[in-house]
Amino acid sequence: MQARSHLIFGIGATWLMHRTGLAASVHAWPLTLLGALLPDIDHPKSMLGQRVQPLSLAIAGVFGHRGMTHSLLPLALFIVACVHGFGHMPAWALALAAGYVSHLLADWLTPSGVPLCWPLRTRFRSPLFVTTGSAAEWVLAAALAFAMWRWW
Repeated sequence: MQARSHLIFGIGATWLMHRTGLAASVHAWPLTLLGALLPDIDHPKSMLGQRVQPLSLAIAGVFGHRGMTHSLLPLALFIVACVHGFGHMPAWALALAAGYVSHLLADWLTPSGVPLCWPLRTRFRSPLFVTTGSAAEWVLAAALAFAMWRWW
């Protein structure tokens, strides 16, 4: 998926957290959007990767694109660190994690899928998928945006 679609999925994650009462604060929005872009830090030409290019190049060199950062491992380590350090998941951490999950879900909808159980090589993908940059991706993102607007 392209960055714009990941941002729409991130907004969807914030919308869902707001609708379920998990995040009522507007402070969740920027962190959820950051989380929605975070897995692509492994791609130096991604929206986030361009802004932290030395770090992005290092991560890409070690893990490649859609490797470790597109798995559940960083998310699990983040959750464990939060629970260990704070005794719970603070609202800001929940927002960041929700955005991260939205990114994995969006990439699960592509033909390449995601290596959720990295370092295992198995990739998971939806039986119905959309090609990155295709009209189907735009229709899916627009439908999600419309649904959020309609039921806000």
